[in-house]
Amino acid sequence: MGLPSDEGASQASATAELRADTAALITGCWSTQVIHAAVRLGVLDRFGAEAVASHEIAAAAGAHPQATLRLLRALAILGLCRDLGGGRFELTPAGRLLRADAPDSLAALARHWGSRTWQALAHLEESVRTGSPWSRGGREGFTSMAQRPEEAAVLNQSMVEQTLQVAREIVEAYDFSPLREVIDVGGGYGALLSVVLERYPHLRGVSADLAYMAPEASAFLAARGLAHRARFLPVDFFETLPAGADAYLLKYIIHDWNDRDAVEILRNTRIAAGGHGAVLLIERLLPERIGSEPPDRARAEAAVVCGDINMMVATGGLERTQSEYRALLETAGLALARVIPTSGAFHILEAH
Repeated sequence: MGLPSDEGASQASATAELRADTAALITGCWSTQVIHAAVRLGVLDRFGAEAVASHEIAAAAGAHPQATLRLLRALAILGLCRDLGGGRFELTPAGRLLRADAPDSLAALARHWGSRTWQALAHLEESVRTGSPWSRGGREGFTSMAQRPEEAAVLNQSMVEQTLQVAREIVEAYDFSPLREVIDVGGGYGALLSVVLERYPHLRGVSADLAYMAPEASAFLAARGLAHRARFLPVDFFETLPAGADAYLLKYIIHDWNDRDAVEILRNTRIAAGGHGAVLLIERLLPERIGSEPPDRARAEAAVVCGDINMMVATGGLERTQSEYRALLETAGLALARVIPTSGAFHILEAH
Protein backbone atom coordinates (compact mmCIF):
# COMPACT_ATOMS: atom_id res chain seq x y z
CA MET A 1 0.00 0.00 0.00
CA GLY A 2 1.30 3.46 -0.86
CA LEU A 3 1.38 6.50 1.38
CA PRO A 4 -1.79 8.62 1.62
CA SER A 5 -1.66 11.29 -1.06
CA ASP A 6 -1.07 14.21 1.35
CA GLU A 7 1.65 12.35 3.24
CA GLY A 8 3.27 11.19 0.01
CA ALA A 9 3.26 14.71 -1.40
CA SER A 10 4.79 16.07 1.81
CA GLN A 11 7.59 13.47 1.73
CA ALA A 12 8.27 14.19 -1.95
CA SER A 13 8.48 17.91 -1.20
CA ALA A 14 10.91 17.30 1.68
CA THR A 15 13.06 15.09 -0.55
CA ALA A 16 13.11 17.72 -3.29
CA GLU A 17 14.14 20.38 -0.77
CA LEU A 18 16.88 18.12 0.59
CA ARG A 19 18.18 17.53 -2.94
CA ALA A 20 18.16 21.27 -3.63
CA ASP A 21 20.05 22.01 -0.42
CA THR A 22 22.65 19.34 -1.17
CA ALA A 23 23.03 20.53 -4.75
CA ALA A 24 23.64 24.04 -3.43
CA LEU A 25 26.50 22.65 -1.33
CA ILE A 26 27.98 20.98 -4.40
CA THR A 27 27.77 24.08 -6.58
CA GLY A 28 28.64 26.58 -3.87
CA CYS A 29 32.09 27.16 -5.36
CA TRP A 30 30.59 29.51 -7.94
CA SER A 31 30.24 32.34 -5.40
CA THR A 32 34.00 32.30 -4.67
CA GLN A 33 34.84 32.93 -8.31
CA VAL A 34 32.07 35.49 -8.86
CA ILE A 35 33.43 37.53 -5.95
CA HIS A 36 37.05 36.95 -7.01
CA ALA A 37 36.36 38.14 -10.57
CA ALA A 38 34.46 41.20 -9.33
CA VAL A 39 37.30 42.18 -7.00
CA ARG A 40 40.02 41.53 -9.57
CA LEU A 41 38.18 43.63 -12.15
CA GLY A 42 37.52 46.39 -9.63
CA VAL A 43 33.78 46.17 -10.32
CA LEU A 44 32.79 47.05 -6.76
CA ASP A 45 35.23 49.96 -6.70
CA ARG A 46 33.34 51.56 -9.62
CA PHE A 47 30.24 52.20 -7.52
CA GLY A 48 29.65 55.59 -5.95
CA ALA A 49 26.97 56.74 -3.55
CA GLU A 50 24.33 56.59 -6.30
CA ALA A 51 23.10 53.76 -8.50
CA VAL A 52 25.15 53.15 -11.63
CA ALA A 53 24.44 51.51 -14.98
CA SER A 54 26.11 48.21 -15.75
CA HIS A 55 27.51 49.49 -19.06
CA GLU A 56 29.22 52.34 -17.19
CA ILE A 57 30.84 49.86 -14.81
CA ALA A 58 31.91 47.73 -17.77
CA ALA A 59 33.51 50.71 -19.50
CA ALA A 60 35.35 51.78 -16.35
CA ALA A 61 36.58 48.23 -15.71
CA GLY A 62 37.53 47.59 -19.34
CA ALA A 63 35.14 44.64 -19.45
CA HIS A 64 32.50 43.25 -21.82
CA PRO A 65 29.14 45.05 -21.27
CA GLN A 66 26.80 42.05 -21.36
CA ALA A 67 29.19 39.86 -19.35
CA THR A 68 29.48 42.60 -16.74
CA LEU A 69 25.68 42.80 -16.50
CA ARG A 70 25.56 39.05 -15.88
CA LEU A 71 28.27 39.31 -13.23
CA LEU A 72 26.33 42.08 -11.48
CA ARG A 73 23.20 39.93 -11.46
CA ALA A 74 25.22 37.18 -9.76
CA LEU A 75 26.50 39.68 -7.19
CA ALA A 76 22.89 40.73 -6.59
CA ILE A 77 21.85 37.13 -5.90
CA LEU A 78 24.68 36.99 -3.35
CA GLY A 79 23.39 40.15 -1.67
CA LEU A 80 26.43 42.24 -2.62
CA CYS A 81 24.52 44.71 -4.80
CA ARG A 82 20.89 45.43 -5.68
CA ASP A 83 19.37 45.12 -9.13
CA LEU A 84 17.17 48.21 -9.55
CA GLY A 85 16.02 47.26 -13.03
CA GLY A 86 16.91 48.79 -16.36
CA GLY A 87 20.51 47.65 -16.00
CA ARG A 88 21.12 49.85 -12.94
CA PHE A 89 22.64 48.57 -9.68
CA GLU A 90 23.59 49.91 -6.28
CA LEU A 91 26.04 48.53 -3.74
CA THR A 92 24.85 46.95 -0.49
CA PRO A 93 26.66 47.25 2.87
CA ALA A 94 27.99 43.71 2.34
CA GLY A 95 29.29 44.66 -1.09
CA ARG A 96 31.10 47.68 0.33
CA LEU A 97 33.27 45.32 2.36
CA LEU A 98 34.78 44.14 -0.93
CA ARG A 99 35.95 47.57 -2.00
CA ALA A 100 39.69 48.14 -1.80
CA ASP A 101 39.15 51.37 0.16
CA ALA A 102 36.78 49.92 2.77
CA PRO A 103 38.05 50.30 6.36
CA ASP A 104 37.24 46.63 7.03
CA SER A 105 37.95 45.47 3.48
CA LEU A 106 37.74 41.79 2.54
CA ALA A 107 39.10 42.40 -0.96
CA ALA A 108 42.46 40.72 -0.32
CA LEU A 109 40.71 37.73 1.26
CA ALA A 110 38.63 37.38 -1.91
CA ARG A 111 41.76 37.54 -4.06
CA HIS A 112 43.50 34.97 -1.86
CA TRP A 113 40.64 32.46 -1.82
CA GLY A 114 39.93 32.90 -5.51
CA SER A 115 43.53 32.23 -6.51
CA ARG A 116 46.00 30.43 -4.22
CA THR A 117 43.43 28.70 -2.00
CA TRP A 118 41.30 27.80 -5.03
CA GLN A 119 44.29 26.10 -6.65
CA ALA A 120 45.24 24.33 -3.43
CA LEU A 121 41.77 22.91 -2.81
CA ALA A 122 41.83 21.28 -6.24
CA HIS A 123 44.40 18.91 -4.69
CA LEU A 124 42.23 17.94 -1.71
CA GLU A 125 41.61 14.36 -2.85
CA GLU A 126 45.35 13.76 -3.15
CA SER A 127 45.95 15.29 0.29
CA VAL A 128 43.35 12.97 1.82
CA ARG A 129 45.01 9.98 0.11
CA THR A 130 48.53 10.88 1.16
CA GLY A 131 48.22 13.18 4.16
CA SER A 132 50.51 15.66 2.39
CA PRO A 133 49.78 19.21 1.19
CA TRP A 134 49.99 20.31 -2.43
CA SER A 135 53.39 21.11 -3.91
CA ARG A 136 53.39 24.74 -2.71
CA GLY A 137 52.61 23.85 0.90
CA GLY A 138 54.88 23.25 3.88
CA ARG A 139 58.19 24.98 4.50
CA GLU A 140 59.12 25.24 0.84
CA GLY A 141 55.81 26.90 0.06
CA PHE A 142 56.46 29.69 2.55
CA THR A 143 60.16 30.21 1.91
CA SER A 144 59.70 30.28 -1.88
CA MET A 145 56.96 32.92 -1.65
CA ALA A 146 59.54 35.62 -2.36
CA GLN A 147 59.81 34.19 -5.90
CA ARG A 148 56.05 34.72 -6.37
CA PRO A 149 55.65 38.38 -5.40
CA GLU A 150 52.06 38.82 -6.58
CA GLU A 151 50.90 35.74 -4.66
CA ALA A 152 52.89 36.86 -1.61
CA ALA A 153 51.39 40.35 -1.70
CA VAL A 154 47.84 38.98 -1.88
CA LEU A 155 48.45 36.50 0.95
CA ASN A 156 50.14 39.01 3.24
CA GLN A 157 47.56 41.75 2.63
CA SER A 158 44.81 39.23 3.32
CA MET A 159 46.49 38.41 6.63
CA VAL A 160 46.65 42.12 7.45
CA GLU A 161 42.93 42.61 6.76
CA GLN A 162 41.90 39.60 8.83
CA THR A 163 44.31 40.30 11.67
CA LEU A 164 43.30 43.93 12.13
CA GLN A 165 39.77 42.72 12.85
CA VAL A 166 40.60 40.04 15.42
CA ALA A 167 43.42 42.10 16.97
CA ARG A 168 40.85 44.38 18.58
CA GLU A 169 39.28 41.37 20.26
CA ILE A 170 42.70 40.16 21.42
CA VAL A 171 43.68 43.40 23.13
CA GLU A 172 40.29 43.49 24.83
CA ALA A 173 40.77 39.96 26.18
CA TYR A 174 44.43 40.05 27.31
CA ASP A 175 46.13 42.52 29.64
CA PHE A 176 49.46 43.59 28.10
CA SER A 177 49.99 46.41 30.61
CA PRO A 178 52.63 44.62 32.76
CA LEU A 179 54.81 44.00 29.68
CA ARG A 180 57.53 46.17 28.16
CA GLU A 181 58.41 44.38 24.89
CA VAL A 182 56.53 41.92 22.70
CA ILE A 183 57.66 39.97 19.66
CA ASP A 184 55.08 39.03 17.03
CA VAL A 185 56.45 35.71 15.72
CA GLY A 186 55.55 35.23 12.06
CA GLY A 187 53.87 38.61 12.34
CA GLY A 188 54.07 39.52 8.66
CA TYR A 189 53.69 43.25 8.17
CA GLY A 190 52.93 43.68 11.89
CA ALA A 191 49.14 44.05 11.93
CA LEU A 192 48.61 42.46 15.35
CA LEU A 193 51.67 44.19 16.78
CA SER A 194 50.39 47.57 15.60
CA VAL A 195 47.06 47.20 17.39
CA VAL A 196 48.74 46.03 20.60
CA LEU A 197 51.16 48.98 20.56
CA GLU A 198 48.39 51.47 19.77
CA ARG A 199 46.41 50.22 22.75
CA TYR A 200 49.48 50.19 25.07
CA PRO A 201 51.63 53.28 24.35
CA HIS A 202 54.39 52.20 26.74
CA LEU A 203 55.12 49.01 24.81
CA ARG A 204 57.80 48.38 22.23
CA GLY A 205 57.64 45.53 19.74
CA VAL A 206 59.09 43.53 16.89
CA SER A 207 57.44 41.76 13.97
CA ALA A 208 59.68 38.78 13.21
CA ASP A 209 59.19 37.10 9.84
CA LEU A 210 60.88 36.18 6.56
CA ALA A 211 63.25 38.77 5.11
CA TYR A 212 61.37 39.40 1.85
CA MET A 213 58.58 41.15 3.80
CA ALA A 214 60.89 43.81 5.26
CA PRO A 215 60.08 46.75 2.92
CA GLU A 216 56.30 46.34 3.15
CA ALA A 217 56.38 45.68 6.90
CA SER A 218 58.51 48.74 7.62
CA ALA A 219 56.21 50.88 5.45
CA PHE A 220 53.13 49.47 7.20
CA LEU A 221 54.46 50.20 10.68
CA ALA A 222 55.53 53.70 9.64
CA ALA A 223 52.10 54.38 8.16
CA ARG A 224 50.55 53.40 11.49
CA GLY A 225 52.79 55.95 13.21
CA LEU A 226 54.78 53.31 15.07
CA ALA A 227 58.25 53.51 13.51
CA HIS A 228 59.68 54.81 16.81
CA ARG A 229 58.35 51.83 18.82
CA ALA A 230 58.13 48.98 16.34
CA ARG A 231 60.49 47.38 13.88
CA PHE A 232 60.62 44.45 11.51
CA LEU A 233 63.25 41.79 12.13
CA PRO A 234 64.05 39.22 9.41
CA VAL A 235 64.12 35.75 10.97
CA ASP A 236 63.45 32.12 10.19
CA PHE A 237 61.60 30.81 13.23
CA PHE A 238 62.84 27.31 12.43
CA GLU A 239 66.34 28.53 13.24
CA THR A 240 66.27 31.12 16.02
CA LEU A 241 64.28 33.95 17.57
CA PRO A 242 65.46 37.05 19.44
CA ALA A 243 65.60 36.49 23.19
CA GLY A 244 64.48 38.60 26.13
CA ALA A 245 61.00 39.82 25.25
CA ASP A 246 58.22 39.69 27.83
CA ALA A 247 55.79 37.96 25.48
CA TYR A 248 55.97 36.10 22.17
CA LEU A 249 52.78 36.30 20.11
CA LEU A 250 52.01 33.51 17.63
CA LYS A 251 48.75 34.46 16.01
CA TYR A 252 47.46 31.90 13.52
CA ILE A 253 50.99 30.48 13.15
CA ILE A 254 50.97 27.00 14.69
CA HIS A 255 47.90 25.90 12.72
CA ASP A 256 49.97 26.29 9.54
CA TRP A 257 52.24 23.39 10.52
CA ASN A 258 52.17 19.67 11.20
CA ASP A 259 53.02 18.50 14.71
CA ARG A 260 56.73 17.97 14.04
CA ASP A 261 57.26 21.45 12.61
CA ALA A 262 54.97 23.06 15.19
CA VAL A 263 57.01 21.57 18.04
CA GLU A 264 60.21 22.89 16.46
CA ILE A 265 58.77 26.43 16.27
CA LEU A 266 57.51 26.23 19.85
CA ARG A 267 60.85 24.95 21.16
CA ASN A 268 62.66 27.85 19.53
CA THR A 269 60.11 30.22 21.01
CA ARG A 270 60.54 28.64 24.47
CA ILE A 271 64.31 29.11 24.26
CA ALA A 272 63.89 32.75 23.28
CA ALA A 273 61.30 33.39 26.01
CA GLY A 274 63.56 31.95 28.69
CA GLY A 275 62.28 31.71 32.23
CA HIS A 276 60.16 34.86 32.34
CA GLY A 277 58.63 35.34 28.89
CA ALA A 278 55.07 34.27 28.08
CA VAL A 279 54.24 32.39 24.88
CA LEU A 280 50.80 33.37 23.56
CA LEU A 281 49.24 31.15 20.93
CA ILE A 282 46.24 32.83 19.32
CA GLU A 283 44.20 30.23 17.47
CA ARG A 284 40.71 29.00 16.75
CA LEU A 285 39.94 25.80 18.67
CA LEU A 286 38.26 22.76 17.22
CA PRO A 287 35.53 21.40 19.48
CA GLU A 288 36.16 17.93 20.88
CA ARG A 289 33.08 16.75 18.97
CA ILE A 290 31.57 18.39 15.90
CA GLY A 291 28.02 19.48 16.53
CA SER A 292 28.55 19.86 20.28
CA GLU A 293 28.72 23.66 20.17
CA PRO A 294 25.62 25.74 21.04
CA PRO A 295 23.63 27.09 18.06
CA ASP A 296 25.09 30.58 18.38
CA ARG A 297 28.56 29.09 17.79
CA ALA A 298 27.58 27.15 14.66
CA ARG A 299 29.18 29.65 12.27
CA ALA A 300 32.45 29.69 14.25
CA GLU A 301 32.46 25.89 14.33
CA ALA A 302 31.96 25.73 10.55
CA ALA A 303 34.74 28.28 10.02
CA VAL A 304 37.31 26.31 12.01
CA VAL A 305 36.42 23.07 10.20
CA CYS A 306 36.72 24.90 6.88
CA GLY A 307 40.10 26.19 8.06
CA ASP A 308 41.18 22.67 8.95
CA ILE A 309 40.50 21.42 5.42
CA ASN A 310 42.29 24.46 4.00
CA MET A 311 45.34 23.85 6.21
CA MET A 312 45.48 20.18 5.26
CA VAL A 313 45.88 20.91 1.57
CA ALA A 314 47.40 24.41 1.45
CA THR A 315 50.11 24.19 4.12
CA GLY A 316 50.16 20.73 5.66
CA GLY A 317 48.97 22.16 8.97
CA LEU A 318 45.79 21.58 10.96
CA GLU A 319 43.35 23.11 13.38
CA ARG A 320 43.50 21.52 16.86
CA THR A 321 41.43 21.02 19.98
CA GLN A 322 42.47 22.54 23.30
CA SER A 323 43.75 19.17 24.50
CA GLU A 324 45.80 18.75 21.33
CA TYR A 325 47.39 22.18 21.81
CA ARG A 326 48.16 21.30 25.44
CA ALA A 327 49.95 18.11 24.34
CA LEU A 328 51.83 19.99 21.62
CA LEU A 329 53.04 22.60 24.09
CA GLU A 330 54.13 19.97 26.59
CA THR A 331 56.17 18.19 23.90
CA ALA A 332 57.93 21.51 23.25
CA GLY A 333 58.67 21.96 26.97
CA LEU A 334 55.93 24.51 27.62
CA ALA A 335 53.10 24.36 30.15
CA LEU A 336 49.66 25.68 29.23
CA ALA A 337 48.79 28.12 32.02
CA ARG A 338 45.37 29.32 30.89
CA VAL A 339 43.04 29.62 27.91
CA ILE A 340 41.42 33.01 27.44
CA PRO A 341 38.44 33.31 25.08
CA THR A 342 38.03 36.46 23.04
CA SER A 343 34.69 37.93 22.04
CA GLY A 344 35.17 36.39 18.59
CA ALA A 345 36.34 33.05 17.21
CA PHE A 346 39.85 33.06 18.67
CA HIS A 347 41.29 31.89 21.98
CA ILE A 348 44.54 32.96 23.61
CA LEU A 349 46.55 30.03 24.96
CA GLU A 350 49.12 31.35 27.42
CA ALA A 351 52.09 29.07 28.06
CA HIS A 352 55.30 29.36 30.07
